Amino acid sequence: MNSWLSPRVLIALALASAGAMFAGQIIGQVERVLVVLVSMLVALFVAVDPHDAESMPTGRNPDKGEIDPQSISLHPQLQAFIDASTDAVLIVDRAKVSAANQAARLLLGGNIVGQNVRMAFRHQGAIERLSDPEAQHTGHPIRLTGIGQQSQMWDMRIQSIGPAQKMVHLADRSGAQAAEKMRVDFVANASHELLTPLAAVKGFIETLDDPAAGDDPETRARFLGIMAKETDRMQALVRDLMSLSRIEAEKYDPPQTPVDFANIVVDTVDQLRHSRKERGLDIALDITADMLPVMGDAGQLRQLASNIITNAMKYGRAGTPIAVTLTPSRSGAMLALTVADQGDGIAPEHLPRLTERFYRVDSGRSRSVGGTGLGLSLVKHIVDRHRGHLEIRSTLGTGTTVAVLLPVAPFKSVT
Repeated sequence: MNSWLSPRVLIALALASAGAMFAGQIIGQVERVLVVLVSMLVALFVAVDPHDAESMPTGRNPDKGEIDPQSISLHPQLQAFIDASTDAVLIVDRAKVSAANQAARLLLGGNIVGQNVRMAFRHQGAIERLSDPEAQHTGHPIRLTGIGQQSQMWDMRIQSIGPAQKMVHLADRSGAQAAEKMRVDFVANASHELLTPLAAVKGFIETLDDPAAGDDPETRARFLGIMAKETDRMQALVRDLMSLSRIEAEKYDPPQTPVDFANIVVDTVDQLRHSRKERGLDIALDITADMLPVMGDAGQLRQLASNIITNAMKYGRAGTPIAVTLTPSRSGAMLALTVADQGDGIAPEHLPRLTERFYRVDSGRSRSVGGTGLGLSLVKHIVDRHRGHLEIRSTLGTGTTVAVLLPVAPFKSVT
């Protein structure tokens, strides 16, 4: 009978299919991978022809259909099987690494095969679980920090595949940890930014409640002015937080509407010239004629243009020009909005972090000019949603230039 149609092959295919179907019901991606790995490994050895002397692992009784689990690490196809995984996968036999894929070698070292787990892992948490021959393993994740690099976080799953023999799967969770840290920092920073003006307002209200201060018109007017400024700051912060949340929710849904971006830039400049006369008149606008529309969200593009130009007005030196230009890119496939100020500039080490939420080069100055710490973060999110590109260049003592490139619409009908 053809070996490809033998009952063992059919049983192996059934096992592999059952494992794949079961994995499909599992929510976690890593759990699915582990189930598929184990089911395919079992199917691989079930499919071995019991009458093939070359493929028969030592210690197996063909009459009873038994497989010696110790022979798994000796199977010639095992290495190719585990190398198919991009995560680190190892076989541990009696507390020694008997096989490891390329990802595991890159993580733990090229010579880990044959080493005791104490030498291979050098992590007490992993060693404790892998060196205990009586340990019961269920495949549930064990969170470990410090394997590889000190700050790296891993989920280690261990599955028993025979007496004293285990399959180990390591999945990098450092990215998830960094995202969680960003979320925690964001909540903490937002709370701080809201509590600071709120505490000031509350303090002034309590002061004005004192007849000695409340009856003095000059003191009352000064305190009320500060309170109004602080509440405006809170209102701007809440508005930016709401905008950021909405843009993040829509980041996988690129705009599909052609928008006249040139008209948005002109309107934004006109509004700033009239509302902020102390710096608005310093804006020098240069727009190439007959600009093509871009695919965009008009409201978000207004916010983008306003944030970039307002930043230049805040941080450029008073009386110096703010150059706003809108031109086609070299290929003509994008429009380039460039805003350049003449200010103190930004040190190179700060540039990569300027679009982080609440990141400030000079916290005191930013708050004094009314910044919320979210302006450039909003710009970055808007640019990303519009499938564009943001670039920030700066020279200390000279000034800063912010450039945004947005894709033009494929047709000219504008709404």
